[in-house]
Amino acid sequence: MAGITAGKTPLLASVAAIIIALVVAGYSTTAAQTAQSEAVRAVKDIQPAVEDLRNRVNSLEKLVALYARAAGIESPQEAEKLVKQREEFQAKVEAARRESGRLVVYGSVDYADIKSALDAFQARYPFIQVVYESMRPPEVYTRVSSELAANKPTADLVVVSHTTGIRLAQEKRYLAYVSPEASVYPEFLRDKNGEWTAAVLLPIVFVYNTDKVKQPPTTLDQISDPQWSGKVIMHDITLGTTGTQYLVSLKNIIGEARMNQFLEKLVRNVRPVLDISVSTVAEKVASGEYHLGLVVNLHDVIRMKIQGAPVEYFLPTEAPLLTTFSHIAIINTTKNPNSAKLLVDFILSQEGQTIIGNTPVRFPARPGTPARFSLENVVPPGLKMVNYPDDEAITKARDWATKFKEMGFGTR
Repeated sequence: MAGITAGKTPLLASVAAIIIALVVAGYSTTAAQTAQSEAVRAVKDIQPAVEDLRNRVNSLEKLVALYARAAGIESPQEAEKLVKQREEFQAKVEAARRESGRLVVYGSVDYADIKSALDAFQARYPFIQVVYESMRPPEVYTRVSSELAANKPTADLVVVSHTTGIRLAQEKRYLAYVSPEASVYPEFLRDKNGEWTAAVLLPIVFVYNTDKVKQPPTTLDQISDPQWSGKVIMHDITLGTTGTQYLVSLKNIIGEARMNQFLEKLVRNVRPVLDISVSTVAEKVASGEYHLGLVVNLHDVIRMKIQGAPVEYFLPTEAPLLTTFSHIAIINTTKNPNSAKLLVDFILSQEGQTIIGNTPVRFPARPGTPARFSLENVVPPGLKMVNYPDDEAITKARDWATKFKEMGFGTR
């Protein structure tokens, strides 16, 4: 008996283990089912909150995207770029605070025409004082060049007509700086290395005194007619600057033979008086001292007209509206590079350009500037605009200045 009991013990133990396992398995399954059921109920309970949160996130994403598009941000990459620019800007400001607190600018743009923009800049950065010295374009070039040659302090920046300032660029006087504002400017209005960028457009026209002339000439032949002898003043085309580069660029539009014919007749029949200042040419026509003025800034004519002077601009049919500009550039010897960069950024910004474009009378260079004197608001829609100086006008201006002198210009 005992043997039998002893023999059955492992079997009973095994059966007991199986029964226990089955019970436990059943209990576990029930517990799992119960837990799952409770989890489902919990999920159902919080589902409305989850859906509400999802809707809020979707709405927030849409709102962020809407504001981003309104701000011109098209992608996360663009947003990252803006964040980086903001960090660089803050670093630039902090570095500028450690500089001298004074910027010297030599400018051929009249101080009255740029004062409002400089005042706004100084209000933005009260720790930077701007000293602006106004002078004619050739004086800007001579002053910077002579001071650098003598190892004397010179300007931190220049704002100068491109026809003259390009010589400083060619002589490697500028600091390369690509402003974050420059990207919206067309390529012909900015140097690819950032050495200069257009700040103010300078369209060139001819002018006549409306008291002295009832019907201005409409062609180059009419301008060179003997009836205008002693009555014409012209920007000095023997200097190699604005007047020279204008005529060389126009030559490449109408042809050299046509240009030579015009100039030969002009110097023979009219013998225009030459003046070194583009603005003075317009002023002397406004005063009645001369009837016609050749190669003048459109902004001078419009300003004088607003002030009541008897002047109006005209162009011969052969000539488009040739337009150059004044550029802003940092002199590479500056001790205040970060302060100078802040000024460049501000002048090129839409805020700075709008201030300039609302000044009677200056034409902003930034495309799409919402200003009273944006060029689109001033000239007729059909008037063809061509940018100058072209490559030949830049590289061979001095050669052509000598040729014009040999023709007889500037000998009287």
